[in-house]
Parts: sequence; structure tokens; C-alpha cells
Amino acid sequence: MPAPEPDLLKENIPGPPLAIAAEALFLANLMVAPGLAFLVLVALWWRHRRDAPSVAKNHLTQTVVASLWGGGALFGMSAAVFLLGGLDNPWSWVLGVLYFVCFHALLIVFGVIGLNHAILAKPWRYPVFGPPLDS
Repeated sequence: MPAPEPDLLKENIPGPPLAIAAEALFLANLMVAPGLAFLVLVALWWRHRRDAPSVAKNHLTQTVVASLWGGGALFGMSAAVFLLGGLDNPWSWVLGVLYFVCFHALLIVFGVIGLNHAILAKPWRYPVFGPPLDS
């Protein structure tokens, strides 16, 4: 029998605070404090990687791995566009900025979905970058 859905009108934060913090730090890394939020996220993961509840461990692992792979893809592909096209080519700028903005927005959307899953205390796997869910 599945667990009952939390009443979001009566509970402030129904999900595990650690899972919510992981997803919030993932989003903060993308939007408000890049680098700093990632360091806090990694420190949180390092501290709780063994003793966290399963849902919190899932969100911690997913956000760290998605941050690493997503950041690598975001900057790696942008750098490749400029290396191949050159900094003086206007089409390099069009493709580079378009790729960066679209991919960055996609990571934010996935982070919001992950935050929603964390609030509902459900596991989440980031598409493409996230490691497989534990069975």
C-alpha cells in the first residue's frame, strides 16, 4: 500500500529537510551562488553520504552527480563551440550563447522537478546525467 500523500496546506515542509536542502543547493548553484552553493552541496553530501535516509541520500547523490556532469557539459560544449568556430566568428557566439542559455534553463527545470520530488519525499533521477536509482 503506497504511503499517503502529504497535505501541503497543513505541513510546512513535508519532505526530508536534507533532500530539500540538496535540491535547493542544486538550484542555488545554477542561479544565485555558482560554485559556493556547489561546495556546500558537496560538503553536505560528504557528511551524510552514508547515514542519510534513502530519499535524502538519493537527492544528495543525484544533485552532486548532475552538477558535475551538467557543469562539464555546459562549459565543455560551450568551450568546444568557441574553439571550433573561433571567438571572432559571430555564428560561434550565436550557437554558444544559445546552447548555454537553453541547456542552463533545462538544468533549472530539472532542478525544480527534483525539488518538487524532494518536498513530496519521492526519489528522483536526473535524466541523462543522474545515476540509476537504487532498487
